[in-house]
Amino acid sequence: MITVLGATGNVGSQVVRDLLADGVAVRAVARTAGRLAAATTAGAEPWAGDLTDTGFLLRAFDGAAAAFVLQPLDLSEPDHADHQRRVGESVVAALHGAGVGRVVALSSLGAEVPGGPGLAATGFLGALHEQERRLAELDARVTLLRPGMFLESFLPALGPIREDGVHHDSIDPDVALPVVATRDVGRAAVTVLRDPSAPRVVEVPGAADRTVPEVVAELGRALGVPDARYRRLGDPEMTALLEQVGLPADAARLQVAMNRAFNEGRVRAHQVRGDTAGLLTLEEWVKETVT
Repeated sequence: MITVLGATGNVGSQVVRDLLADGVAVRAVARTAGRLAAATTAGAEPWAGDLTDTGFLLRAFDGAAAAFVLQPLDLSEPDHADHQRRVGESVVAALHGAGVGRVVALSSLGAEVPGGPGLAATGFLGALHEQERRLAELDARVTLLRPGMFLESFLPALGPIREDGVHHDSIDPDVALPVVATRDVGRAAVTVLRDPSAPRVVEVPGAADRTVPEVVAELGRALGVPDARYRRLGDPEMTALLEQVGLPADAARLQVAMNRAFNEGRVRAHQVRGDTAGLLTLEEWVKETVT
């Protein structure tokens, strides 16, 4: 049996589907029971609870041959670093207490870089760096899955592109980033879970590196906005815009700090990109996702 955290998210739900399709018993963990309906119908054992509750996680991991773990990004939290620390410590304590021998942890490219005070160096990625350090203390075989930027992170741009033909961000327009569909990240996680000899770090950079203007142009074509354009904002402007659309000040600060790390080349792939057959390209993802 394999325990899957974040079983209702984009990556976790793919992990659950693929494991069940292979006949593997799955314990699907999420915050609320209602969101686990699809996984339950498909045959997973539903477990609803709070990831900061170590006792709950101990029971969820009990008897598991392996676990897929992650730290859900909750943009409503006023103190991201503190919330991620509490989740991370709870997950690692429960893995240790339950004696789980095989762990695949969703991380990110750039998580190898320390976030520094206040996570100022790499923004959201700094909390993943801290979690990788905690996981390294486990007496278990741990594989860190480090994907590139999720293509799904561009979904909030659909509304502004439809309405105004413009997407704003603070990533330099000439910076090409590894972009990957969450579907492919989930499938990579299952491949690693099946492989007892998987290395400590597996990068998932996607089919190709792409710039933000390239992504915006492709989204615009799919939306019937052929002149869609990207406007690079300064860091203070972008922080203010993110707060204006509802992000807590802490989350806005961390988003812009992460973008700055992209611009400065501190977030990048280190492994040679392998065979990309079967991975969704930007164009395929847009065609599949945007209606």
